[in-house]
Amino acid sequence: MLRRIPRLLRSAVIVAVLVAVSASVYQSWATGAPGMNGWQQTQWGPLGPADRDLITKVRMANLWEGPTSQQAEQMATSADVREVGRKLAAEHAQLDEETRKVANQLGVPLPNGPSSQQMGWMAEISSKTGSDYDRTYVQRVREAHAQVLPVISEVRTTTQNDLVRQFAITSAEFVNRHHEYLESTGLVDYAALPHHSPGLFGGGTQMSDLLVPFLVFIAALLAAVALFWGLRNRATSGRRERITVPQPPMAQPATRFPEFAAMAAIPAPRAVGLDDTGPIPVLDDVPLATVTDSGSYQVSPDTATDSGGYGAVSDSGSHRAVSTSGSHRMPRSRRARHSMRR
Repeated sequence: MLRRIPRLLRSAVIVAVLVAVSASVYQSWATGAPGMNGWQQTQWGPLGPADRDLITKVRMANLWEGPTSQQAEQMATSADVREVGRKLAAEHAQLDEETRKVANQLGVPLPNGPSSQQMGWMAEISSKTGSDYDRTYVQRVREAHAQVLPVISEVRTTTQNDLVRQFAITSAEFVNRHHEYLESTGLVDYAALPHHSPGLFGGGTQMSDLLVPFLVFIAALLAAVALFWGLRNRATSGRRERITVPQPPMAQPATRFPEFAAMAAIPAPRAVGLDDTGPIPVLDDVPLATVTDSGSYQVSPDTATDSGGYGAVSDSGSHRAVSTSGSHRMPRSRRARHSMRR
């Protein structure tokens, strides 16, 4: 079924999953920069990425809630809200001093200013007046405490560092007490509070916090589209009609040549043995030819002798008879005259 999914869609799913995993690894590495894999050994025990994240988030909460509470102490219309602002400003100053002390002991770098989201809350609160200011201040600060309290509780139950555990207990006491202060005003809209989802989609709502959930959502969406595409193609192929293609007429079988039977091998001629112990026998009945003066040949009745030479030829012509010694050479003068006459 995977072969029926378009190659581009399969590649998009693979790329989205790889990017999501890479972003998650990068965030874990960036959060726990010191030490191997984000862990660092200290005299109070191992210090992990979650421990450093808690200290950082408490520090950032102090950086914006402290100044905003000081402002509320001056600008709030309700006396209760002004008193809440005074308490929160004083206690955030105490908590920030404890945060900087723990960070120095553990070697955790701290930010020097609030995040962009927190600065947006500060600007929103400052833009309000009258009762709107009171409600906006109480609601935004209560929402911020609701976001940091689950982080404190998680580290409190899972950390292996004794100093961080004690800091989490102290921070939780401050945050729970601040909840009581803010809720005592009667201005908290509980229905408007954000819901905390533990796990992957929990935590902050900044772009860096939402990167991994967004990429995971895209990967899951592409995988669902790929699965739907494969099932749709499978269902479509199952409804296809079978088309019967008529077979062509049977072709005439090719003419086969008759097989030739193997013929018996012809026996080779028997070798005739030669007797080289004596003279070659001479046939007596073979006539000899004689060249006449006119250039023609004349058969002579003489026969060759037993000595191997040829018998004398009639010398009535211009040519001398061949000697009985077997030599075929003629005298030089006779050869010259013979060649000229021819």
